[in-house]
Amino acid sequence: MLYMRVATVALICALLTIPVAAQEQGFGLTLTLRPGYGGAYRLGEWFPVIVEVANDGRDLRGMLEWSFPGSPGQPVFRHEIDLPRGSRKRVTLDVFAQGFARNGQVRLIENGNVVLEQIIGIDAVEIDRFLVLVVGSDPTLLTSLSAMSVSGTSGTVVRHVSPDDLPSQPLVLRGVNAIFIHDVDTAALSMDQRAALRDWVHLGGQLVVGGGINGERAAAGLADMLPVETTRTLDQGDLSLLEQLTGAPPAPATGPVLAVRPRSGAEALPVDAPLIYRSRLGSGVVVFSAFDLGLLRGWSAEPRLWSRVLQPVPLFIPGFDARVNQISMMQDALRLPAIQLPSATMLAVFLMVYILAAGPVNYLALRRLRRLEWAWVTIPLTVAVFTVGVFLAGFGLRGGQAQLLQVAIVQGSEGEPRGVATAYLALFSPIRGSYTLRFPANHLVSETRGFDDFTARPVLATSDDTGVTVPDLLVDVASVRTLVAEGPTMPPVQVQSMVRLDGADPQGEVRNVGSVTLEQAIVVHQGRYLELGTLAPGARAAFDFNGPRGSFPFGVAIGDDRVFNRRQILFRLFNSSSRIAPLSGRSPLDEEGIYVLGWGASSTLPVEMNGRTAAQEGLTLFVIRLRTT
Repeated sequence: MLYMRVATVALICALLTIPVAAQEQGFGLTLTLRPGYGGAYRLGEWFPVIVEVANDGRDLRGMLEWSFPGSPGQPVFRHEIDLPRGSRKRVTLDVFAQGFARNGQVRLIENGNVVLEQIIGIDAVEIDRFLVLVVGSDPTLLTSLSAMSVSGTSGTVVRHVSPDDLPSQPLVLRGVNAIFIHDVDTAALSMDQRAALRDWVHLGGQLVVGGGINGERAAAGLADMLPVETTRTLDQGDLSLLEQLTGAPPAPATGPVLAVRPRSGAEALPVDAPLIYRSRLGSGVVVFSAFDLGLLRGWSAEPRLWSRVLQPVPLFIPGFDARVNQISMMQDALRLPAIQLPSATMLAVFLMVYILAAGPVNYLALRRLRRLEWAWVTIPLTVAVFTVGVFLAGFGLRGGQAQLLQVAIVQGSEGEPRGVATAYLALFSPIRGSYTLRFPANHLVSETRGFDDFTARPVLATSDDTGVTVPDLLVDVASVRTLVAEGPTMPPVQVQSMVRLDGADPQGEVRNVGSVTLEQAIVVHQGRYLELGTLAPGARAAFDFNGPRGSFPFGVAIGDDRVFNRRQILFRLFNSSSRIAPLSGRSPLDEEGIYVLGWGASSTLPVEMNGRTAAQEGLTLFVIRLRTT
């Protein structure tokens, strides 16, 4: 009885201490979570998860971890965080989902122990739906656009976000089709946010800035992008003219309209009494409405109006298949001798020499010496010599050091100093070993499971304020691990062009005004290409699509180098029948655009390996959209 009483008391004490321990673990910590774009995310694309943590307890240093509970096989993302007592910190985790996920989970981990966790619901936006963000303080503005029908899409999703939550990384915005900015002082946006908006438009985004009474504030930080120059003059405008764009009266009668001066190349809508201005910027579009966007609230034709102004833009996303379908470009493009099997002829010759040495040659030698009994020693010795020889030959062919190889695709626009790069990396190791890779800040790193390597531990990249680290990347003997890193860059190749659009067949001239040579350059338009040759810095070449032209990418005659198959790279990137991308079924390149493609025989992304700058054998493909207006 005494034993039972002691055991009962001990059990009760243990049960009472459990909630106390749990309270001590999370004591003083509060966490606020805002995932995606108002809770929505695009399948297969990077999206932001904003985490705000307040610490009123003890000092803490740990790891924020985002995962998709209930979705096995999804990637996990980590960010180091330092939380002294009394601190308030905001961290943005850039993440993506390979498939449908209904929930996301953030955990704060210290020394392997979960200190705090939170699960939140998230909504997936399919790749064929048009995603619209509304940036402003009015949560009901433009909600009618959810009924907007945009050609080539299955529907529209509208989400509202605050200006503070706009990402500062252009590739985190890539899953968004259009952004409306209303009643926001864009001059208050950070330089990184404004740069991200500009880069996103050049990649194919569509930006709409509202005018009216607060139009000056909305235009202040984006003035160099807009199709107009704003003034401080407000007039009473006739908004009923918008009926010309929709054919659906009645439109609002009048409203304050901001006076503007259209820039060269700006398209005015309606033509006779413009209220909306539109211009091309890179692959994307920038729109300015001279009236306040809120004036159209309640107009039944509001969705139809914006469906006439906005159109789906084909997006060239080199890293999409790598993230979603785990397709490694390196598997087709890399021709590293160290990972290739010996030829059948070489194996046959080796076996023949081995058989002759172990059999007839050994027998004849011992017979000549009259020491046939030595065969007990000479045969094992011959086997040992050949085994060591094979090992040394294989080690020599593979090399004694790990090799890092890179194929980068750099997207840019004529006249723009900034671009974005998608770098495929392959790490080859002659021996089984672990490596730590370090990437620059503001880069997004993921893994592709190429070369049939599905058994290795998945990559668990960790970001901080200074960069992204992939620790303990295990590579097996004579194996390859492949990664993809995406981020903004300053392309060393810049071009200037003079393009004449005579009917449907453009002609003109391209000049290399950058600092590096553009090898095997071609100009591409509507699935056709013309060769420009090699363009050294300062060199120029003319093109004319009225003459003979080849089919792109199948007809491109291009030479390869020792390690990379350039032809396979082009096929993998631009053969639309073999890839899945947002608004699939469209060409990866905009049919209306004119592009210059060329090669640089060097890597683009610097990478550290085991604490040192890694020497890389690299190749870069530049994809530059020419200015046509």
